[in-house]
Amino acid sequence: MRDRERLLNLPGVVSALLGAMAAIQLFVAIGPRRLVEPFFDSLAFIPLRLSFLIAPERVLAALGPKISDGDGGEQIVALLSAGPATWLTPFSYAFLHGGWTHLMINALTLAAFGAPVAKRLGPWLFLWFFMACALAGALTHLALHPLDLAPVVGASAAISGTMAAIVRFAFTPGARLGEYGAIDGREARTASLSQLGENRQAIFFLVVWFGANFLFGAFPEAAGSSEPIAWEAHIGGFLFGLFAFGAFERLARRR
Repeated sequence: MRDRERLLNLPGVVSALLGAMAAIQLFVAIGPRRLVEPFFDSLAFIPLRLSFLIAPERVLAALGPKISDGDGGEQIVALLSAGPATWLTPFSYAFLHGGWTHLMINALTLAAFGAPVAKRLGPWLFLWFFMACALAGALTHLALHPLDLAPVVGASAAISGTMAAIVRFAFTPGARLGEYGAIDGREARTASLSQLGENRQAIFFLVVWFGANFLFGAFPEAAGSSEPIAWEAHIGGFLFGLFAFGAFERLARRR
């Protein structure tokens, strides 16, 4: 008797990521505040905190007036006293979310866009790719907002990288996002960046994606958010995924 297919046939690495994010959100939602608040603060990506570790003299010079005038000085000093675990926050922030709605949106997009990429790269390379896209998003946000105190959370930058990866093989003529990116039993060919420039479907997708991110960045309420959206981080993750996916796939083929 044939085994019945699972309703959600997600790769194990994608299911594991979703499970970790859900477990963390559950703790944040129901855990005691005295534990949740330091936990959240220690994992969230705060640009100012990392900027201080990279260039403490420049940050102190830029923040000197604020600290001396008491304009949020205590909060700033507390952030600057954060330990070496701050180096991990450009990765860990991807596992935090601003609420269940935020998590559900990211979970659905990760399941939809991450699964084909995970099947193509394999679990370990996909995990490295996912975390590298998260890092690229954080560094892009840091470069544009080095003194920002607002915490950045969510897997959107990393998921944006998987969306970009799909662009590299989903718009091949005749392509279908089937098992392992198959096209009628053959493996879907990954397009080069120059070939993408000649593909109208790919160009249309890129224009729509960038346009939507600029729109949501300028008007976050259009995306149902009352807080500013770190659209720069999304773009950083997307661009990394777009340019780096080919290298990751070549490693997957060799293995």
